[in-house]
Amino acid sequence: MSYNDCLQDVPDIFENEIGEALAMRTESLGMIRELGPPDLCHIVKIHSSNRTEPDIGSYHHVLGVDTSSSASLAAYINSLQYSLNDKPGWFGPGNNWKIASGTYCTYNAFSKLDLRVQIKIPGGVDAYAINVQGERQDVTEELWTECHVSGILRAILYSDPAEYSVTGLRRLTLAANMREEARVIEALMEQFWHGWRLGSNAETQVASHSRNYLVDGLMAYFAGQGRYNDCAGEILSPLAYAPLGGRQQQADSRSSLDFKGIDPNVAALLAEAYMGGDQEVQGVRVMHQALKAKPSCYSMLYTQAEFLRLKKQHKAACKIALMAVKYAPSEFHAWAKLTEVYIDDNDFQNALLTLNTCPMYTYVDRDYPRVPTPRRINYPVKSEVLEEYNLGDNFTNGNYGSVPMNPRPSADSDAPGAAEEQTQNETSFILRLAAPTLKGTFAHAYKLLSNIVSTIGWDELLQLRSTVFVMEEEYRNSVGPSVAIDDEEDEDDHIPLSALKERRDTVGEDQNPEVIASEVQTSGLNSNGSAIEAADSAKGEETKVDDTKVDEAKVDEAEVDLAGQDEPKDEKQEPEPKEEKQDTNPDQDTSEMDVSESEKKASQVSQPKGKKKNKKSRNKKSKDTLKAQEASKPAIADAETLSDKPPAQDEAEDSQPAETASDTAADVQTMRDVQTNGDLAKDTSIAVLGNKMEDVSLADDDSAAPEPTTVNISGEPIEQTKSDEPAEQAKSDDLPEQNVADDSIEQVAAPQVAARETKSASPEKNQTDQLEVQPESKLANNQDVRKRLCERWLDNLIMILFDDLRTYTNWRTKMHNLRATGQQVVYQFTQAEWEALGDLALRLHRPSEAREAYECALRIRFSAKAWLRLLELHTGKYAAVQAEEVKRNDSVAPPPPLASTDSLMMALDAAVWLAVYNDRWYNNMAYPNPLCNLIIKLVNIHGLSKVHNSLVSMNLKPAVFNMVKGHLEIAEKFEVTGTKW
Repeated sequence: MSYNDCLQDVPDIFENEIGEALAMRTESLGMIRELGPPDLCHIVKIHSSNRTEPDIGSYHHVLGVDTSSSASLAAYINSLQYSLNDKPGWFGPGNNWKIASGTYCTYNAFSKLDLRVQIKIPGGVDAYAINVQGERQDVTEELWTECHVSGILRAILYSDPAEYSVTGLRRLTLAANMREEARVIEALMEQFWHGWRLGSNAETQVASHSRNYLVDGLMAYFAGQGRYNDCAGEILSPLAYAPLGGRQQQADSRSSLDFKGIDPNVAALLAEAYMGGDQEVQGVRVMHQALKAKPSCYSMLYTQAEFLRLKKQHKAACKIALMAVKYAPSEFHAWAKLTEVYIDDNDFQNALLTLNTCPMYTYVDRDYPRVPTPRRINYPVKSEVLEEYNLGDNFTNGNYGSVPMNPRPSADSDAPGAAEEQTQNETSFILRLAAPTLKGTFAHAYKLLSNIVSTIGWDELLQLRSTVFVMEEEYRNSVGPSVAIDDEEDEDDHIPLSALKERRDTVGEDQNPEVIASEVQTSGLNSNGSAIEAADSAKGEETKVDDTKVDEAKVDEAEVDLAGQDEPKDEKQEPEPKEEKQDTNPDQDTSEMDVSESEKKASQVSQPKGKKKNKKSRNKKSKDTLKAQEASKPAIADAETLSDKPPAQDEAEDSQPAETASDTAADVQTMRDVQTNGDLAKDTSIAVLGNKMEDVSLADDDSAAPEPTTVNISGEPIEQTKSDEPAEQAKSDDLPEQNVADDSIEQVAAPQVAARETKSASPEKNQTDQLEVQPESKLANNQDVRKRLCERWLDNLIMILFDDLRTYTNWRTKMHNLRATGQQVVYQFTQAEWEALGDLALRLHRPSEAREAYECALRIRFSAKAWLRLLELHTGKYAAVQAEEVKRNDSVAPPPPLASTDSLMMALDAAVWLAVYNDRWYNNMAYPNPLCNLIIKLVNIHGLSKVHNSLVSMNLKPAVFNMVKGHLEIAEKFEVTGTKW
C-alpha cells in the first residue's frame, strides 16, 4: 500500500507517539559498551493543507554521513524533504506532507556522549550533547572531531550486512573520491593515539595503540582495496617514527637503523602493511628497528612469528611465538598464533595442549539500537527495474520482532510451499547446530580445532585427546573410588595423580594438613633437579610453617618408613626413642648421606604426602603421635643441620665421611632415596616440560641447554663433577631453554632411565604409577607426558565438532544414496538447510561440497548469502583450502583457475545479483563494502579492462549496469592494482 507521508527512497519506521524513539535512545545510553549504534535520524511530518491531520513521527538509521559538524547533519535532514512521495493524486497537484523538524543523533564513542542536532524547517539549528544520565551539555570542537571519527569507524566496521543488520538501516558511501578520503585520513590520524579509549574486539584482552577499534577500521579500509603501500607511507610511517610528535623519519633511510624514537606497537602495523604490499625488505627492516628499541614488544613478536610462519620457518616461528606468549600470557592472539605454528609444524600434541591453555574471553556483541515497537514500516522500491528481480527477504537481526516481508515464491513450481518449508526448518537438526553461534575467541578456537581435524582426521584427534588429557574414568581410578573428586585449585594441583594416591596410602590418614601444605609449597624442581629459584626468592613473602612442625612431620615419616615396611600402610606405628636406634647400629656408614644439597632436598620433598579430602578428619591428630614427635625432636636436629648447609659447604664435606651425622638419620635418608627415586625422576621431567613455555631461547645450537642430572636407583649422582655445579647452575638459570623438539628430549632422558630402573627394583611400590597412561607421542618417542585436565570449553568444542562431522557424514551418505537411485536432490532440504550445509562444508575445509550446497540453495530461490559465498570462491578467498582438498582427495575435481574467463563470468553473475540486492535494501555504500572488496579482487586478477568488457558483454539494463559500474569506478579512482591493464 502506498502512503503519501512516506519517503520514496529511504526506509521509514513510524512511531506510535512522536518522540518515543528519541526517549528510548536516551534511556539506552548507559548500556552502550563499544562504538555505539548507528546514527538515528528522526523527522516530524505535518500536513500543510489539512490542519486536522495529526503530526507523524518517523525515523530511520543511517551509516556513512559526515558527522564533523552540525551543518553537515542539518544538510542531510534537509535533503530528506526532496525524498517525500511527490506522485500527483487524482484531484490534486501532489503531496501535501512536509517535514517540519528533525533530529539527528550520533554517538561519540570517545567521550560516551550522544550528540544531537535539532533543526526546524524553516528555522534554526540547535546542537547539544546528552550524557549517560540524560543531562544536556554543550558541544565543543573536540567533541565534533571525536564524533566524526566514531561515525567513520562505525561505517567501516558495520559495512557487512550479513554481520551487522538493523531494520531500516541506510548505508551511504564514506569517501567517493580522493579529496573526501584525505579528510577521513586526517581525522583518523588526529585521534590515532586516543584509539585505545574505544576498546578492542572480542579477541583482545587489553586495548593498545596497535589493537583497538580505530586500528581495525583503518587497516580494514586499506586492506579491502589492497592499498597497503598507501597505508604504510601516508599514515603508519609518520606515526611510527614520530610517536611523541617529534621529527619524522622514514624506514628506508640508513640513519634510521639506529633511531630509537620508534613506537614498537605502531611499527608492528607498519611491518604488516609493508609485507601486505609485497615490500618484505622494508618490513623486515622495520621489525629490526622495533625489536632493537623494545625486544619484549608483544605486537612486534606476533608480527614476526606470522612472517616466519608464512615463510615456512616453523622452528624459528615457534621460538618467537613462545616469546610472545611469555610477554603477553593473557592475550588470546599470542596463544592462537603459537597453536597455528604447531599445526603447521605437524606438532599436533603441543598444538592441542596450547589450545587448551588459551585464555578465553566472554563475547561482547556489537551495539544495536533499542527502539520501541513501530506502528508500521515502509520499504519503498527505489527503481522499477528492481521489481523484475526475485530478491526475497533482507538480512535482519530481528530486533523489531517479526516484521511481515511477504517473500516471493520460487520460480520452480516443484518447490515446497512456504508453510511446509517453515515447518521443516523448525524441526531441522541441521539448523540447530551450535557451531554457527560461536563468537569471538570460541569461534577462533573452533577454527584451529577444525584445522587439526582436517589434517589428521577425527580418529587421530580422539587418540591424541586421550594421550594428552586425563579421561574421566582414568581420573577417578587415579584418585581412588572412595575419595571425592576435587576440581578446586589448591596447592597439590601440580603433583601427579598417582603421586597423590601413593602419598595418601604411604603417610596415612592422620598426617597434619598444614605440614603437607608447607612441604608441597617447597617441592618444585627445575630441569637440573635442584630446588627452584622461586622458592628461594619467596622465603620472605610466602606463609611459612614453624620449624617444629616440619621436624614433627619428618620424624613421623621416618617412623612410618622404618617401622611399617612389613605392615599395612594404613596402620599407625608407634615411634621408638631415638637413642635406642642409635645403639642398635653404632657402626653404620654415613657416606650415603654425602650428596649434594639439591639431591637431598629433592629426595626429601619429593616423598609423596597423603592429602585427605575430608576436611573434618584432616584437622584431627593423635595425642600419642604428638608425644612421640616431641620426644624425637632433639635427635633429628643433627640430620636437619646437614641438609641446611650451603652448597659450598656440602661440596667441601662430600670428600670426607660425615662423622657427626646420625646413623638413624642416614637410614631414613637411604630409605627415602630408594622409595622416592622414581617419583623424583618423574617430577623432574615434569618440571622440565612445564618450564619450557616460559623460557625460550633464540639460539639455534643445542649447547646452551644444561645437561640433566642422572641418578641411579640408590639416589647417588653418576659421574658428575660437583666443583662446577654452582656456576653451571647459575649460568643455566640465566639462559632460557630450547624449544620442545631440541632440548626437552635430552633433558628428560636421564630421569626417565632412572624412573624405569626404580620401577624394576620395586615393582610393588610403583604399581600405582601405571594409572597414568604414557602413550607414544609424535613429539618424542618414549617420552613421559604428564596428562592435563581438558578445559570444559575445549571439551564442548570437541563435542560441537563431533556434531558437525556427524551431520556432514549423514548428508554425504544421503546424497550418495539419492544419486545412486536416481532421485532428485534439490528439494530434499530447504533453502535454509542448504545454506547451513554450505557453511558446514566450509567449516570442515571442503569448499567443493560447499559450492554444491550453495548452488542447490539458489535453485530454490534467491539467497544473498549463497551468492556472496560463491563470489568468494571465485575470487580466491578459499584458494589455499581448495588446493589442500584436491591434494587430500583425488576424487575431487579441481576448481577452474582464477584467471580463466569462466571463473570471471561466474563471479560477475554473482556480483550483479548482489549489487541489485544491495540497492534494493538501501545499501548505497560503494566502499567499504564486501561486494566492492571482491570486485576489486577481480580487478587485481583479470585487470580493469577485461572486467569492464566482460560486464558489457552481459547485456544488462542500464540501471543494473550502473550499479556494478560504480564499484569499478571506485577501483579506478583510487588506482588499485590492475587498473592500468
